[in-house]
Amino acid sequence: MQPILAARWAKLVPALGLLSTDYICVAGCGFGWGVDALIAESGATCVGVDVSDYIAAEKDNTEEAELRANVIAIGLDPDTGRGLELMGHIYDGQPRANVVVLQTDMSSANERQQIRAALGGNWPSHTIFEDLVDDTWTDTDIIDARNVGSGFGGSQTLYWIYTETEARSAQDLATLTGNIVALPNGTLVNP
Repeated sequence: MQPILAARWAKLVPALGLLSTDYICVAGCGFGWGVDALIAESGATCVGVDVSDYIAAEKDNTEEAELRANVIAIGLDPDTGRGLELMGHIYDGQPRANVVVLQTDMSSANERQQIRAALGGNWPSHTIFEDLVDDTWTDTDIIDARNVGSGFGGSQTLYWIYTETEARSAQDLATLTGNIVALPNGTLVNP
């Protein structure tokens, strides 16, 4: 995923005009791999947020157990020969999250203060919803998320990173939210 996300953010950072002086909150970040790529590309101060209990429980752990199981599943010993060589290529010993990932939906004042603290005492200048919306989201769900994302005093810009589906185009999302929608290739859709 790292090369894919690096390529994605190499297109998105200039398209969105993100700067090293920005403070960014990325909602729906999972383990923060996109946040890591965003920081590498822009130099901005960023924090990721995700509501998943699984992400919260696993973010500080490594993927060693899963990777070892996968190497064994293909018939190799992860401790010797080709299996060990393969482990050397796929396992870096790092935790799943290399950036700050808070478990929050950003809806309470306390949660927003946690985000502010993670951003060095600064409010976000941008809130980015990263691949959060899918076809299970209703218009009401999206508007509720937008309103929560605006809960930092409304002085930040909201962006939606979105992969279009047959049910909802990027233009539909931009029109509904009143925010810029960025396709993963860096194309921007205005409301």
